[in-house]
Amino acid sequence: MADECTDVTTTEELSIFFRWVNMDGQPVEHFLDIVPLKATDAKTIYSALVEFMKDKNIQISKLVGMGFDGAATFSGKHNGVQSLLKKISPHALFVHCHCHLLQLACVQAANATSGIKHVYITLTTLWKFFHYSPKRAESLKAVQQVLDLPELKVVKPSDTRWLSHERCVKAVKASYSAIVTALNNIYEQTHAPEALGISKALCRPSTLVAIYLLDYVLPQVAKLSRALQTERIDLTAITPLVDATLNTLDDAMLPAANWVLELMDAKNEIEEVTDITLTTESIATFQGQVAELFIRMLKANISSRFISQDIVSSFGIFDPKKVPAADSSDFHTYGEDLIDVLLAHYGAELPAKTAGGDEYTKEALISRETREEWKTFRSYLSKKPKGNLHLQLKELTTSDMLSEIFPNISTLANICLSIPVSTASVERSFSKMKLIKTRIRNRIGQSQLSYLMKIAMETPETLSSTQLNDIITVWNKKPRRIAV
Repeated sequence: MADECTDVTTTEELSIFFRWVNMDGQPVEHFLDIVPLKATDAKTIYSALVEFMKDKNIQISKLVGMGFDGAATFSGKHNGVQSLLKKISPHALFVHCHCHLLQLACVQAANATSGIKHVYITLTTLWKFFHYSPKRAESLKAVQQVLDLPELKVVKPSDTRWLSHERCVKAVKASYSAIVTALNNIYEQTHAPEALGISKALCRPSTLVAIYLLDYVLPQVAKLSRALQTERIDLTAITPLVDATLNTLDDAMLPAANWVLELMDAKNEIEEVTDITLTTESIATFQGQVAELFIRMLKANISSRFISQDIVSSFGIFDPKKVPAADSSDFHTYGEDLIDVLLAHYGAELPAKTAGGDEYTKEALISRETREEWKTFRSYLSKKPKGNLHLQLKELTTSDMLSEIFPNISTLANICLSIPVSTASVERSFSKMKLIKTRIRNRIGQSQLSYLMKIAMETPETLSSTQLNDIITVWNKKPRRIAV
């Protein structure tokens, strides 16, 4: 997993992570290094990755997966970084970061629904109005204190920052009365036309109803996004999580949906401040004209962007809950077509190139004996208690007995767990980089930046007494002014 970002000195930095399965059968993601780039084209990034893996004695040909964002530089089918790496490791599966996909789906659905798009524009204008004026921000804070509301700042809504719209909507909804009151006060004192315009936009019934709708819909999507950002998630968990989210979104269209009931409960309080008149009929009209379109577009965008590749879907055969009963007619053929899909990719000898450009044939990762192994393993699954898929994959990677009896099936389990789902870890590393290399510390060297980022990213939250003693011992090996 990798991505690039510009630091405070305008140096392009490439953050590199690797994902593998540890001894406990759990997928782990670790920060390895941050590398400066002379340019941000695909060939330069590819060369930096290859050089780094050579220096670390990492066998590039053994890569089984790679995760990048959707930028053409990384994900291009013909000249992107992923296509160049596939020439060295043709079995490696490219995965477009699912968190980026989800954010793109949400933004596209909002832009396709005029009623929601206008609300997003209003929220952006509102953020700018208070963010760039400390005096206006203080006015809002004073009103919040008078109305005994939480002192919340308006969060910047961004199309590229995950979960930002959810946080923005939540803050605006919690301080809706205070925001409108503050805008009216500012207009009375300064006659600022922006204050009047934003106030009128917020006092439209459609805007208020949309805010309550979004405060129901976006948290559902945010839960999915947070799940996709976790380190331990694997490819097989994506489809169930997406399906559960899509089913939850349908509840927003019910006449007695939670967000509608909440809006009606707050109706009297809001009407006193904003002069908005809400009726059951106007909410129902909004549901039919705006909410239904938005939900439909959101579901369609998520569904279209989260279509599993055939190889990814084939890993689902290891799910014990899907195996038919041993006495059923489907049992003796179950999974054989999917095993053939996996064999066609991982069981084939594929043409490849070395990092130096020499052509050779890349050996298969699994053998043709996988079909026979699957028949025996299928019987093994049918006799086991019906556990979940992740635990089954974990068992295949940690059990010496299963690895010996089903070596090819065990290899497939390791591959499935090793393929990344998102690049969330890489994005977090850039947040750490910006905290370490600041305008005040802009002359920090590249090696020191790498060391400090490793400490920030890889150090556990708590250290044992043994680890602390080891640190003290290393520190005291050199003569220092301060002894520990």
